[in-house]
This record gives sequence, C-alpha cells and structure tokens, in this order.
Amino acid sequence: MDLPLRPPVVPSTLHAWRARRRLNRLARSLRRRGWTVQPHYRGRPPLLRVFDSKVPCIGDSIKAVKDEAAWHYVSNTGQRLAPCDDPNKACIAVAALLVPWILRAFGGRGRRP
Repeated sequence: MDLPLRPPVVPSTLHAWRARRRLNRLARSLRRRGWTVQPHYRGRPPLLRVFDSKVPCIGDSIKAVKDEAAWHYVSNTGQRLAPCDDPNKACIAVAALLVPWILRAFGGRGRRP
C-alpha cells in the first residue's frame, strides 16, 4: 500500500509557538501524574523530555506535530501518542511506553518506583 506523498508542513515561528503551547499543556498533565518533564524549546522542533526522577536515563522526548487535520503528540520513536486535544490519553501512552523499561531498570520488582 503506497501512501500519497504530501509536501511537509513548513514550520514557522507561529507553528513553534503553537507546538510549545501544546507541550506545556501535556507537561502539566504529566507532572500531576508524577513524571519529571524538561522542556527543550530552543531547538526545532520543540521537545518535551519525560522521565522518572529515580531513573533519569530512561525517558522519551515528545513533540507536537501538525498534519493536515490536527495536532498530535509524537514520541521520539515516531509513535503517535494521542491528539493534542487529549493530553490525558497522551499521559497514558507515555506511561505504557516508559513503565516497562523503568521496571526492568529496577530488576522487574513489579511496582513503579
């Protein structure tokens, strides 16, 4: 199945501002759930680093990406986490990605640190 080629959305200053705004919203939701977040907004695209403070070497960098229809949170792995209008769903997806790795780092004790 070949996907039709589309020209990429050209990022602009306004585009970066909107991405930061959406990442800030996600950061608030992640902090409420106990995650540590570090915004890295000077580069392009703006990124939000997410990790557990007890295992800072295991984490993910998330960006907000706009396609033709909507904005989405996208993991460093390229996986779409959730639409940007649903940060709670993105938090669940981040936990699903990171918690297994964090548990392995603690020897698989079966509980989140």
